[in-house]
Amino acid sequence: MQMERRRLRERCEGKLRRALGVALQGESVEELDRLGEEDRLRAEQGLVPVVVEGGKIFYKHIDALSRVDMHFRTAAERVEVAWLKDHVERRKRGADSPTFPYHLR
Repeated sequence: MQMERRRLRERCEGKLRRALGVALQGESVEELDRLGEEDRLRAEQGLVPVVVEGGKIFYKHIDALSRVDMHFRTAAERVEVAWLKDHVERRKRGADSPTFPYHLR
């Protein structure tokens, strides 16, 4: 749980926006800023992404997470990391942006 609280603090400090970097073709700086700001605000509220049945992601307060939820929390983290890796690779290749994950839109 300490690691989750550390990740939450990092999100409060704007980690997602920094990770997104510069806008790719098909993206706008405003769109990236909005995504980063919404993630930061959710983090300030103590909300973390959790995968539920059907693969959808929703947000749950960190204090409401159970041991069972941690598996679903890790799954949500994998979705976001995979998308960010794809975003970085596309930036390196000069390709268009990937579609934003549902929970970040």
